[in-house]
Amino acid sequence: MITVLLPQYSHGTIASVYGRILYTMNNKRSLIKLAYRVLTVLLCGIFALGVISFIIVPPQAKAEAAAIEEMLRKKQEEEEERIRKAREEQLRKQKEEYEAHKNIYDLQDEYDDASQMRVTGIGDSVMLAALDELYEVFPNGYFDAVFGRTIYEGMQTLYDLEANNALGDVIIFSLGANSYIEEEDIEELIAHSGGRPTFFLTTVGVTNDSNEKTRNIVAKHDDASMIEWEELALQHLSEYILADGLHPNHEGSMAYAELIRETINQEILVKWKRSYDPEEDENQGS
Repeated sequence: MITVLLPQYSHGTIASVYGRILYTMNNKRSLIKLAYRVLTVLLCGIFALGVISFIIVPPQAKAEAAAIEEMLRKKQEEEEERIRKAREEQLRKQKEEYEAHKNIYDLQDEYDDASQMRVTGIGDSVMLAALDELYEVFPNGYFDAVFGRTIYEGMQTLYDLEANNALGDVIIFSLGANSYIEEEDIEELIAHSGGRPTFFLTTVGVTNDSNEKTRNIVAKHDDASMIEWEELALQHLSEYILADGLHPNHEGSMAYAELIRETINQEILVKWKRSYDPEEDENQGS
């Protein structure tokens, strides 16, 4: 009896378990289908909301962006107008200052010594080496000196200062260390100096004839003069010049700055005063 019942019981049990498994699997499939349908509905809803927001929100966003752009445009116009007025006022003041010092005789009335003048210096590494000493001698000066600068780069600096009405009473050029200077280069610098007294420093240690060409052109202009740094430096080569034979040391830099001051004094405050007598001019006018 036992032998007969066990196989029957086992078969019934197995069938029951198998049925439950099938039922559970069917339920899981149903759940998966249900979940899939819910997910599909959610995705469709999200898509619909996206379409609605795409249709409705952009006009609002565009309106806000346009309002912001208009506000910024107005502010920019206001700022540009403020800058324009400030620039006009600055140019007016600079023009008045320039007009006051335009005539060389006005410089004589204004200053007792070149060290008081608003000297503008444009130079290469030779001027750069003497920068501290130049500002010591010319506290009201402005010196733009760059290592390796050529005369053509110096011209661009002059153009920029000229365009901004930033040139001083007197202009000093020291641009012979890095380029071969042609006579038309010197003519160009003088032409853009605005009639101001203009001075050219000779360069020590150059093997070309740039110094001589500069002298030839300067001799043709009443408002241009030479500053013979080469001559002075060669007389004190071991005292003034560094081992490279080009740049001044501290003592040489002081001599460099003082030579500029003395030459300006001689050419503007001494020679021109000696050649012009205001009383004699008035008598001739009467």
